[in-house]
Amino acid sequence: MATAAISSTLLGYEPIVDRTRKAIAMRFTCRARGGEPADLTRLYGDLAKLWPADGTPVLLRIDGESLPATLLEQAVFKHLWIEVPAALTGSAEGLEMITQLQRRGYGLVLGGRPVSTLPGSMLSAFKMSIIEVVADRRLRDGEPGQDRGYSRSIPYAQAGVKSIGMLKKSFETGALACIGWPFDDAIQHAKPSDSNPDFGTITQLLSMIDRDADPSDLEKTIRRDAALAYRLLRYINSAAFGLPVEIQSFRHAVMMLGYERLKRWLLLMLMTASKDANMQPVMFASFRRGLFMEHLVGQDGNDAQRDEVFILGVLSLIDKLFREPLPVLLEKLYVPSSIREALIERTGPFTPYLNVAEAVERPPDRKLADSLDNALLSIEQCNRALIKAVTVRELAAA
Repeated sequence: MATAAISSTLLGYEPIVDRTRKAIAMRFTCRARGGEPADLTRLYGDLAKLWPADGTPVLLRIDGESLPATLLEQAVFKHLWIEVPAALTGSAEGLEMITQLQRRGYGLVLGGRPVSTLPGSMLSAFKMSIIEVVADRRLRDGEPGQDRGYSRSIPYAQAGVKSIGMLKKSFETGALACIGWPFDDAIQHAKPSDSNPDFGTITQLLSMIDRDADPSDLEKTIRRDAALAYRLLRYINSAAFGLPVEIQSFRHAVMMLGYERLKRWLLLMLMTASKDANMQPVMFASFRRGLFMEHLVGQDGNDAQRDEVFILGVLSLIDKLFREPLPVLLEKLYVPSSIREALIERTGPFTPYLNVAEAVERPPDRKLADSLDNALLSIEQCNRALIKAVTVRELAAA
């Protein structure tokens, strides 16, 4: 049975991205629906049961200037980190609690600048600090902080990053990592679809699958793109399939994979075709959206519905990857009317799920609560779908 925390706490997630643009952790902002503070201790216990021990670490953040003392009685899990409000460093009692949390073995991240200079012995307590874009003097001055005396004794992550331009600037001025979804200017940084050799082949294959083309015709198309052919053989011969013999024929690979699974894999290839590292957060988000929406439908939907909402989520950011309007890009792909309606007109049966998917990609607010109501979903359904989506490793296999 689910505990009250996972079923009553709104969660919003953002990736913590390092300089290589890879997600090194997830940040969950946690808020109770009624406006009262989230029960961090119980939520921590819930996530300890649901989050894989070998998964990407998750940083838990709540509103307020303190942390519950009950954390000191909670079993500690290395993959669950706690964001410590900077205000807690402003009192002897707060510093003592931080010290005890450190002794208990918690992974701690400092949320903001400390109120006063921290004792040297406490600096090692924090993996990093978090500095909001709007509060960073380095970004305002436009020069590295060490040149202007803004020394920081704890490595920091830049929060509130909403554009690739800001992502680059944050790393240039010393950030260890960035937090947020740099979507705002992604369309200016993406490469045109016609400059990407994989795009045409992948869209052609997707169209052929929808026409139920013969496997031999699919094989001929796959063979024309060496990179795609290589990745297909690598995928189907991976340990995840557990096949007794190695597949070396593309036609055999198509038949073993099946059209529906091949279509899913091709969509992943479509969304990971860009070689620009700055587009990694967009690619990450598109795939996670698809998985999240698929899990939202869950057992209440049939296989066809789950496939459609997965495709909807994956394609919802395709314009930012290929620098073309969604209507133009969708003309090159056959998609069901339900997907086209949701993406272009924001109508149809799947639009409520897309609204929820977009709302969880930021700190939770009234919009998320209203979106869940409109989709006839509970907070627990949303949270469980989110956890499944951000911990799955399907993208690596592709």
